Amino acid sequence: MPTLYYRYVSDAEKEFIEQNRMILSKAGSTWFTPNRYETASDARRYLALPTTQPWMIGPIPADEMPDFDAAALRPVAPANGESGGGTECATSKPVYLYGVVRLP
Repeated sequence: MPTLYYRYVSDAEKEFIEQNRMILSKAGSTWFTPNRYETASDARRYLALPTTQPWMIGPIPADEMPDFDAAALRPVAPANGESGGGTECATSKPVYLYGVVRLP
C-alpha cells in the first residue's frame, strides 16, 4: 500500500489552499504527516499542535509529494502541552490540492 500524507489546518489556511489550489506555507516550511487522524483533537495531541486544526488536507500520495527538504520524517516530541507521538516531515516546495475534509 502506498504511503499517503496529510496536513491539518485552520479555517484561514484551508481558504488560502482552496483559493490557490496548492499547499504552501508562508513561513517557509510546510509540515505533513503520514498519520491519518479521525478527529481534530487527535491531530492536535499526536502532532503536538499549539491549536486545534479543524481541517484535514489529503490524502496525498507519496509520489505526488516534493522532497522533504526542510525536515525528514521524524517522531513528534511533546510540545504545547500535548503528548506528541505522531510522525512529521516538511518541505519548502508547493503541494497541489487533492482533498479537504472537515473533522469532527
